[in-house]
Amino acid sequence: MLSLDELIKETSTIHGHHCAGQILGVRMALLGCREVGIDEPRGCKNLVVYAEIDRCATDAVQAVTGCSLGKRTLKFLDYGKMAVTFVNTETGQAVRVLAKDEARLLVPLYVQNAPNPRDAQKQAYRIMPEDSLFTVKAVPFEISAQEMPGYRGKRVQCAECGEGINFNREVELGGRTLCIPCSREALAQGLTNGAKPASPEVLLIVGYKKVGKTTLIEKLIPELASRGYRVGTVKHHHSDFPVAVDTEGTDTWRHRQAGAASVTLATPSNLATFRYSANSITLDHAVSALGPLDIVLVEGFHEEPCAKIEVLREGSEEALCLTDENLLAIVTPSPRLTTVASFKPNRIKPLADLIEREILEKPGFSIVTKNSNSEIPSVSQLPGR
Repeated sequence: MLSLDELIKETSTIHGHHCAGQILGVRMALLGCREVGIDEPRGCKNLVVYAEIDRCATDAVQAVTGCSLGKRTLKFLDYGKMAVTFVNTETGQAVRVLAKDEARLLVPLYVQNAPNPRDAQKQAYRIMPEDSLFTVKAVPFEISAQEMPGYRGKRVQCAECGEGINFNREVELGGRTLCIPCSREALAQGLTNGAKPASPEVLLIVGYKKVGKTTLIEKLIPELASRGYRVGTVKHHHSDFPVAVDTEGTDTWRHRQAGAASVTLATPSNLATFRYSANSITLDHAVSALGPLDIVLVEGFHEEPCAKIEVLREGSEEALCLTDENLLAIVTPSPRLTTVASFKPNRIKPLADLIEREILEKPGFSIVTKNSNSEIPSVSQLPGR
């Protein structure tokens, strides 16, 4: 393998410029390959790389290892993390190398007279010890045959756009074979050829009054929506009809008074439906009224047998569902010993990771195990299960 300086010069030419991220990528690749026992990665048929960010470092990793999307030896996981996993498919060794966020804070310890912070980073990242730059963790792995380089799978056509689909990426929806983009559009529009669309996942946010349930939902909605999920909400209210929109004297109120079982108020961009039921409104009724969604966050209904996250207030020992087998996690300012994962109220991204993997079952880099008193889901295996 070339020296560090030679690799940095070469990868700078390929990447198009010389930057700190590119130096990190080179060193990350050298470290990862060494840890899985690969001395010369270029031309090696046993190396598969999983990159978690589409930034400068990934270009450097590709240049150093020779792995690429075209060869199916470079896999991209859109997690936004400066991390790469290196897998030796012959020996079964796999390590995940994560760039430490705090590494940039150590730059002044190694470089004092650089003309600007960017040059200081570039100089420091060349010489800083690996354990100051990276966290390295051995992980078990299992890559399915269809994810391996050289796999030749069937090719099918999308019934909607007519384009070919490779590597078992087709989606069966409403009796039709669709590509992923067409299936998403069909679900969004409810066009499933008469088939009943899949019900959304339901997650209950539970707890006593004034513990922060609504605030947590307010934070989870944009985080999950930014990951591409259609999010709906249900608020369980104990009074008879608290909605101020349908007030006495309005047209919708008059329709209801005349005996309409269901009234919808439509504006150019919104729908509000008021529906009377002689029986108690159930959670299923409320969820089914929302339309096509991926997940519904429900405030209340804590007695329902659904996945739950309980919110606890500071210093409170009172809890509704700590012994509930459906409890997924708790959110509390004060760590406490539980059999499920515990998150502080501002740890929205790791909490959303947990929801995504446990509730939405998105294929990803890891699956979550519930660790007592922990905010960080543990890695148990690589994708391709």
